[in-house]
Amino acid sequence: MDRVSGFLQSQLSGRSRIALIVAAVILIPSIFLPVWTITLNAPQYPGGLDVVIYPHTVGGQLSEVNLLNHYIGMHEIAADEFPEFRFIPFFILRFAAFGFLAALIGRMTFAIIGYMDFVLFGAVMLYVFQRWLADFGTNLDPGAPINLDPFVPTFLGTTQVAQFSVSSWPAIGGVLMLLAGLLGPLILVLEWRRYSRGGEPAG
Repeated sequence: MDRVSGFLQSQLSGRSRIALIVAAVILIPSIFLPVWTITLNAPQYPGGLDVVIYPHTVGGQLSEVNLLNHYIGMHEIAADEFPEFRFIPFFILRFAAFGFLAALIGRMTFAIIGYMDFVLFGAVMLYVFQRWLADFGTNLDPGAPINLDPFVPTFLGTTQVAQFSVSSWPAIGGVLMLLAGLLGPLILVLEWRRYSRGGEPAG
């Protein structure tokens, strides 16, 4: 326990501080970029129809997608349907600020707390996204022109819904957040190896 406690109180190396700054810089553009894309492909739509999710709104070919949704009894997709859009950009900005602050302070404990907060946020957002998909796919109007069995598209991968192939994948903003998140375990491993080789704990 003393070793773990000493590690948690240790000072970050210069390269780990740089990695934290890189993670923070990577996060900032993701506030404005699309984080996820859902594409509907069918023979009558060879180019596909996209629903593009941003941290603050939803875009893409919504008018065409909502017209199709009307026929199967799915309620309309609109940004005001998702109250989470009001705070997601602020959370991302907070994580970026936390990364810069952790690099400045240089304490392992502070960096770990920030990373755990970021991972928890990501897990909650993935759960919320899957809940969105389940809500839209299962709450169908029974009086719709086309009677379709309820369905839940997977949030990562491709699902067949009638003649449509529904693909859901991260967009550039989501990839940037993933890359920023992967720097956390890398920093932890590098710092543990450095500490195990005799790195000095903070005084």
